[in-house]
Amino acid sequence: KLVQSANEMPRNQNINVEEQSIQHLQHFVQNHAASANRSLCDVSNNDSSKLSIPLALGTLSPQQVYHCVKQQQDKLETQDDSITNPADLNWLVNHMEMRDFFIFDSFRNGSSAYRLYPTKPVHKPNTPREWLPLSENQDNFIRWATGQTNLPLVDAGMKELLTTGCTSNRVRQNMASVLTKDLKLDWRLGAEFYQLCLEDHCVAANFGNWIYFSGVGGDPKCRHFRTCSQAWRYDSDGRYVRKWIDRLRDCDANDMEAVLRPWDFQKDWPMPIVPPETQLTWQDREKLEKTGRMSSGD
Repeated sequence: KLVQSANEMPRNQNINVEEQSIQHLQHFVQNHAASANRSLCDVSNNDSSKLSIPLALGTLSPQQVYHCVKQQQDKLETQDDSITNPADLNWLVNHMEMRDFFIFDSFRNGSSAYRLYPTKPVHKPNTPREWLPLSENQDNFIRWATGQTNLPLVDAGMKELLTTGCTSNRVRQNMASVLTKDLKLDWRLGAEFYQLCLEDHCVAANFGNWIYFSGVGGDPKCRHFRTCSQAWRYDSDGRYVRKWIDRLRDCDANDMEAVLRPWDFQKDWPMPIVPPETQLTWQDREKLEKTGRMSSGD
């Protein structure tokens, strides 16, 4: 997929690909970086830098990103009438640092990066985990990999990944959570599947993120995302899910319950791959029991 991305990069006869990448970086930093909401499910509207492909291809370096951000911050600090806080650009540099860490960690771990437990935790031992064999759970993996879990956010993410070669970080974490925490399947299945699909694939970044999400590396925290609650918080109008799930496209955006819990509203909606109550936080589950809704005001 990355090779395809390289072949499909826009060509301009007057400037080379590296210069195009730099122009895109400068435009994003100057116009969108400070206001980008990276936590959303749908980051298509300038809420993502979209620098991952040039970074993966080497037409842009983290050092160039750093200097572009610092130049813009210096400029903002000299403008008394600026309404943009220079600190709002720090996240882009932080992301470059995380990317560099994943690359360093990949070199440090070598082939052990592909083990079930790639490295020892920094501050506490790995909690014993149950991993189910693929040989006995192949159907669950296929349902996950084809967007047929019947969990709207997870299936929307898979359809976006298969169609475009990318997903937001928020959606990726939810997809990883279902595979490794709910279905209890080997995280490497997800990492290798993503490797086939990502248009911006970087071995270190992809496996590093999966190790982090799955809690099998240096930071073994249990990151179990409740996908229905996550959808309500980070896709509150259902725009992302309705964009990718055809059966939900015509749902009334004013009534999010039908988007968040379609199994309770559509008679022919199959039950999710895991018990739906496991996909709500205890606060949202309690709210649902009391009010019949989880999308009512907090």
